[in-house]
This record gives sequence, structure tokens and C-alpha cells, in this order.
Amino acid sequence: MTTMKLGCICGCFNRSFDAGTMDQMGFLRHSATTLRVQGVELQDIHFPQTRASYLAGLRRTASDLGLAIIGVGVHNDFGLAATTWRQSEIAKVKHWIEVAGELGAPQIRVFAGHPQGRPGERWAAMIAALREVAEFAARAGLRLGLENHNHGAFTQTATDQLRVLEDVGHPALGHLLDTGNYVDGWPSVERTVHLATHVHAKFWQVAPDGAEPT
Repeated sequence: MTTMKLGCICGCFNRSFDAGTMDQMGFLRHSATTLRVQGVELQDIHFPQTRASYLAGLRRTASDLGLAIIGVGVHNDFGLAATTWRQSEIAKVKHWIEVAGELGAPQIRVFAGHPQGRPGERWAAMIAALREVAEFAARAGLRLGLENHNHGAFTQTATDQLRVLEDVGHPALGHLLDTGNYVDGWPSVERTVHLATHVHAKFWQVAPDGAEPT
């Protein structure tokens, strides 16, 4: 039997980070002592630096608090039209793969991106970029989680997500399911949940009776 473990992604506290009332160390302490989860997922946008000494301190603090660093989220976009821009995005993801390795995190969250122009015109380049970073992750002994995303992205539906995973065809690239990020909601969740190696369980509204209507 597979056991699901609960964690918290620091994106839940974006407003606190933006306001300066929370930093990464504070997030770790809050996750361990208040939320009492088993792990945390960090995001690139909240790192003040990535020097080895800082990463070692972050990893040590998480360990001392009994938390596993279960992943690092990267905000990348492989849908950019210019080759030089895509290469920059590829380099960004590779850097965060190395950071994840330093932190002992087994997985890096990536996006396919938002196509500039028609999706079909950017598809092959996006697939090639994902395949390249998946191979880089594999050589580092890590894996990538491709998060489904709507808002004009490549992976708005289950059909989109499955096609990307199939076209990349690399064992180091898996499905990171975000329950709130399919344009059609639950139907696409049902079609892809069996492939998920990691889940962002997201909801936007809670009714008085505890139901989640979104």
C-alpha cells in the first residue's frame, strides 16, 4: 500500500513573503510547529540566495525541525519564441535542479510554459526543452514533476498534459497534479490522478458546511 504524506508549499504564503512578514526559515518553523506537516515544498521566487552555505543552513534547519524538503518549484516558461530566451529558461531549470540536489529534495516542479503565438508553432521546442532538463535531472539522480496549468498554458487539460508527457517520453519527467489548475476541473483530475507522483491539493472557496464548490 502506498502511503500519502502531507506537506505544505510555500506558495500558500506568497502574500506573507511579499509583505516581508515571512521568510524561508519562518516558513519552515511554521510548517513544523503550527501546521505539523511532514514536508515542505520550496519555490525559487522565495530564495534570497543560493550560495552553498545558505542552502546547507536551510537543509539543516529543516532536518532539525523534522521536515523533509520534498521539492523545489521553478517558474520557467518553455513557450518563449526566441531561442536565446528558451535557452535561458533551460539554464534556469538546470540551476534549480542543482539547488534541489544540495537541499536533498528529490523532485523539481516545472512548467511546460505559455506558448507565444500558436501552441503548435512552439510545441516541438517546448518538448525538446523538457526532454533536455529531464535528462539533466536524471543524471543528477532527481526527477521532474510537470505541473498542469491553465491560463493559456500548454497543459490546460488532461489531454494536453498526457500528450506532453508522452511526447517527452523520459522516465525522469512525471505528472505533478494540481487539482485547481485544469481549465475543466475534476474531469481532467480523474483522467490523470493515477499518474501523479506529487499533488498540489488546491481549493479556492469553502462553504459553511465544509463543501468546496469550485
